[in-house]
Amino acid sequence: MLIENSIDQREDIELFLNEINNINKKISYEITFIDVKSLPLMVVKGLIKRKDRLTVETTQKSLWIYLSKFGIVNSYKNILIDKKIKIKKPINAIAIGGSAGSIEGLVPIIKSLPYVDISVFIIIHILPNKKSVLAQLLENETNYKVFEAKDNMKVKKNCIYIAPPDFHMECENGFIKLDQSDHFNYARPSIDVSFHSLSKQYKDSLLAILLCGYMDDGTKSLKYLKKNSSTIIVQDPNECEAADIPLNAIITKAYCKILSINQIIDYIKAILVVDIDIRDELNNFLDKLFTIYGYDFRSYDKGSLSRRIELTMQSYGVDNFKQFEQAIFEDDEMFDKLLREFSINVTSFFRNPLMYKSLRENVLTTLNSYPSIRVWCAGCSRGDEPYSVAIMLDEAGLLNKSQIYATDFNSTILNEAVNGLYPKDEYEKFKLNYTQSGGKKDFDDWFDVQDTYIEVNKKIHDKVLFFKHNLVTDGSINEFNLIFCRNVLIYFDKALQKRVFRTIDESLARNGFLVLGESEMSNDKYDYNIIDENRFKIYRKRNKI
Repeated sequence: MLIENSIDQREDIELFLNEINNINKKISYEITFIDVKSLPLMVVKGLIKRKDRLTVETTQKSLWIYLSKFGIVNSYKNILIDKKIKIKKPINAIAIGGSAGSIEGLVPIIKSLPYVDISVFIIIHILPNKKSVLAQLLENETNYKVFEAKDNMKVKKNCIYIAPPDFHMECENGFIKLDQSDHFNYARPSIDVSFHSLSKQYKDSLLAILLCGYMDDGTKSLKYLKKNSSTIIVQDPNECEAADIPLNAIITKAYCKILSINQIIDYIKAILVVDIDIRDELNNFLDKLFTIYGYDFRSYDKGSLSRRIELTMQSYGVDNFKQFEQAIFEDDEMFDKLLREFSINVTSFFRNPLMYKSLRENVLTTLNSYPSIRVWCAGCSRGDEPYSVAIMLDEAGLLNKSQIYATDFNSTILNEAVNGLYPKDEYEKFKLNYTQSGGKKDFDDWFDVQDTYIEVNKKIHDKVLFFKHNLVTDGSINEFNLIFCRNVLIYFDKALQKRVFRTIDESLARNGFLVLGESEMSNDKYDYNIIDENRFKIYRKRNKI
């Protein structure tokens, strides 16, 4: 059985379970998950139930780690372990095509172009009775030599070649060919003609960029470019007054990315930069991550990020940061893998049990007087903390009037948290932590305990709402009586800590309680009473009128 991308629709889950439940006891069944990052609860339980008769493969490391915790490891093959990052050939040529309104985007691209050993080809629709001044305009913006192309001109590195008015421009065996054959797509020069020729010449070392313009010139060649593994970037049509070309290009689905001009500039810099050291270029790398993907790690602790990047590179057999950076910006899946590495997932039920004991003694009696209780667990990872809080509230008789919100920016780990499924071999540690936290009941009351796993029961599970939230970029989500933000701030620099703490403070009700990690402290700017600061960092917001 081959499953790609996801298995989350009800009918798909039922079909999958029917299939594996009907496995003949004497037959070994093979299942391969392609680019599946997480699985719903019923699918995981079905795999566990039939693990002795299954051989499971996956391309996702996170899924391999998750499933192997439930005793499937002996029959489970992680086919990603030996996989190397696929690095495309270095870019040797850039082709830029456009029509009406494209000059406004072309000039900043050329102005910011890194000076490296590439050839650049520009195809802009210009009326045949107009003298082109584009070469003169661009040569004042770049160190590259700029030429209006001539027939039989030899193509050289560090040069920009502009298609002249009323001539098609092609490239053949390293020489430029001009001709006045029939208009193609009502255009001469035609972007399609040039793109097709350049992709034939450069194949996967060509970067093709389509800018604004009317009609659809340039879009008919894209499938050929894609077949040759050329990289294709389309300008965001929302930036274009004349948006026909990018819109028609998007319809073909034969593009790699849709980017704004600023994002195109950052993308080019990312894939053309010479070999660099992580520590020297980390800030630049993080700027590009934010511009292209929208995730902001620029204020995270640089030492921690550098170590995680190095570990990720090692796991994929890459020792060249330029190659790694290129892979990140070429491949959304590679970025997704790095994102999961940036997510810190060290957790356990009732982790730091004496902190929970302090909560029982110093906080629960106050919460008992509230008509309703709202709790936020920020950076909840796989759900151990919010479920622990739910158990503690239930034991105190407060769960029925409580609602717990659990957030993380890692969507894969959130899906695991929603499952509420944990390996059996961790259970004794959970129980010991619970007892040391002051728990008095039978810990089994909150779980369905099986041979290889434990499952949080429905009463606890239904009181926790999981959803994606990024403390760095997202604001306050509600007003809470109790907020947990443990061992999250330590990964941020001081400026970002202040910004995140402002979000936390805005989310904390008057007289609300805040719990930080053992190595973290409240911000002096805000007015908090210290409930327990010696070890457990529990604070209470003052009631200001």
